[in-house]
Amino acid sequence: MDQLRYHDVLYDDSQLGPYPDHLLKRADKPTNEIPGPVERRSERESVFSKSLMGDFGEELEREFKRMTNRYPIGGALQDLQWYINKYQKRRNPVAPKKAPIPEDPRVMSRHLKALGYFLGADIVRIGPLAQSAVYSHNLMGKPVEAPYKYAIVFCCRKDPKTLAASNGWDDIVDPVSYQCYQRLALQTEVAANYLRRLGIDAVPSNMNNYFTLMPQIVLDAGMGEVSRMGIILNPFLGCNCKYAAVLTNLELETDGYVDFGLQKYCGKCTICADQCPSESIKRGPKILYNGYYTWKLDSRTCSDFDVLNKEGCVCGRCTKVCPWNRPDMEPRDWEEWDGSLEWLYKTVDEQRERNIANNFVDPREYTKKWWFHLDERDGEIVIPTEKNEQKLCREYPIQE
Repeated sequence: MDQLRYHDVLYDDSQLGPYPDHLLKRADKPTNEIPGPVERRSERESVFSKSLMGDFGEELEREFKRMTNRYPIGGALQDLQWYINKYQKRRNPVAPKKAPIPEDPRVMSRHLKALGYFLGADIVRIGPLAQSAVYSHNLMGKPVEAPYKYAIVFCCRKDPKTLAASNGWDDIVDPVSYQCYQRLALQTEVAANYLRRLGIDAVPSNMNNYFTLMPQIVLDAGMGEVSRMGIILNPFLGCNCKYAAVLTNLELETDGYVDFGLQKYCGKCTICADQCPSESIKRGPKILYNGYYTWKLDSRTCSDFDVLNKEGCVCGRCTKVCPWNRPDMEPRDWEEWDGSLEWLYKTVDEQRERNIANNFVDPREYTKKWWFHLDERDGEIVIPTEKNEQKLCREYPIQE
């Protein structure tokens, strides 16, 4: 096709995004055992949904509803997030005639990944959409249908400098996530809109409009492996990132699973469990849960601490102290990487040694906090003074 002259990047194997994810070792199946069956779950079953709907009592219901909004930065981000979410009611219909574009799944996959990077994503990968990753019912009990074959998964990194200055459970933790959620919502809404304009059915699944269980979608797209934290860990970003997806039936090339040895690493490392303020992460082996083996997080105690945290907004302590979170590594540091696992683990071990030497307190926590410690109480912005129980929030001494 003459229109494809100068489109070599859609046909070759060159790196598209800032991270060389194409160099990761591929696997035919997930590295955690999944004997199955994996049953579909209702959105109503999640602990956050149960807190919101009052299943865990009035206090958790009340505090959940103000959990992010009570902090001025969080409230400002959340307001705009809800505005973006309202766009779903005005989404454009699928064009009646398909645009004259290539039929090659590989070409279209590279095209859509390039679009994702153009829109600002840090990593974009494609996987099959398993129906077990789709909620069976939404929060209000309405059946959910997602008759699509593929998920184009967008990943955005949380701001590493801000997280380095945070202790992992203070005011900024949820706003850092919402900053990702906003970008992901815009990226996936635009990408789905674009595909519909080409005559291709596509819908986004993003924050406040998720109708998919993202961990399974992220795993199936080869974004990472299951970690001891119970979430998917990316070899470049650790767990300090968020995800959203565009679902479609356009024939695409999937990326496959990845294997960078995380099951063995997490099997020995217990840093996240040792540092968890709510003691929700377990130190033992994996267990069988809903058809797959995983390190099962105590989601109730984790959620309760998120909602009732008196010293900040939710908690991300585990993802901050995990040595796979290397806040000072940028895409340029990967430019010469050839896929060597030895080099990859060297960077992780160096971060682990830094964490231990500093007693898991980043030195930037004492000097680089740019946000104010504020809380909304009865319509007034105040400086909060309440503290979490000692059991839930251990103090870490300053290293001289």
